[in-house]
Amino acid sequence: MADENLLKLLELVRPESDFTSSNIPSEPDYRLKDSWAALPEVDSYQYLVPSDDYSIKKSNDIDVFYIHPTGFFEKKWNFNLDKNSSAYERTEVMLANQASVFNESCNIYAPAYRQATYYSFFSNNENGLKALDLAYKDIERAFDYYIENFNNGRPFFIYGHSQGALHGQRLIHNRISNTSLKNQFINGYLVGYVIPENSFSNLFPDLIASKNGLDTGSIISWSTVAEGFVRGRASTPHWKPDGWGFQDMTKRIISVNPFSWTSDSSWHEQDDHHCSIINKSNNDVFMDLTMLHHTNSKKSIGTTRIQNFQSRINSENGLLETRGDLIDKMRKMRSFNGDLHSFDVMLFWGSVRQNIIDRIDAFL
Repeated sequence: MADENLLKLLELVRPESDFTSSNIPSEPDYRLKDSWAALPEVDSYQYLVPSDDYSIKKSNDIDVFYIHPTGFFEKKWNFNLDKNSSAYERTEVMLANQASVFNESCNIYAPAYRQATYYSFFSNNENGLKALDLAYKDIERAFDYYIENFNNGRPFFIYGHSQGALHGQRLIHNRISNTSLKNQFINGYLVGYVIPENSFSNLFPDLIASKNGLDTGSIISWSTVAEGFVRGRASTPHWKPDGWGFQDMTKRIISVNPFSWTSDSSWHEQDDHHCSIINKSNNDVFMDLTMLHHTNSKKSIGTTRIQNFQSRINSENGLLETRGDLIDKMRKMRSFNGDLHSFDVMLFWGSVRQNIIDRIDAFL
């Protein structure tokens, strides 16, 4: 999205009043199935696959706790979990194109939560941070309920993208690091939100930044861009154990390349398990971010017609750069500006799916 388009969107979604305790939505009750976006026994979008080449298994010895990214673009600070809204429909799409990487190997648990509005990441004041705190409160309560009622001692992953990855960082620090749950924790896939190199040991004192495709007890992260893209934003909200701050977006971030599962700066070809996917729907709620209501359209995922591209870690900033035929095709999209944030998982869907299995085998 070009800077001009971003500014127009931010004006459209800027909340009309300050965040206060009197205008927040009611908290979800995680004893109720309706408070979960995905549960193993509920047949929903997390069970989609792009082709018959991929199998699904609904009862597994491993779990994943998935935290979806932002799909709420409205003039309120937090989402009210309305299932008739476009925000909830975007959650369903993200179950399809992100959570689905786990549907062969893990039981998928994904809480619906009072996600912070997109504007929260640009507000640069306490309103946005309070909205993010409220969203995290739901995630922590949902995780506690999951551990006490669903997990039954099974090994598990934490998986989040964008806003979900931000909450995942905080959740791992507060509930897993230096606790007995670390013995069950396989890895954290925290994709699409900055983890500054200089903050890693403070956030995750007893974990490592992943350096290969088989390490466990590690944090796995990347942020995808086209070759040469440089982020224009000055800062973004960043949670640390001593409170909120705003992270300089030019500083180097923790990153790994999903084609090699290393952090070197060499270009790597797609691996043997590569598959890039696309959303397939009559109404794309991610193209029209001003849409308010659920379209009730049929959704699926499929493979991209063009698959070939390469990726590398930029040695200066840690961003995951991409180039090749598929990226050249994407450059023709009307909204293309070089930031491939929305495609962090979709571009590497097949490689991530296999890596999950490889890490489970290494853990066991």
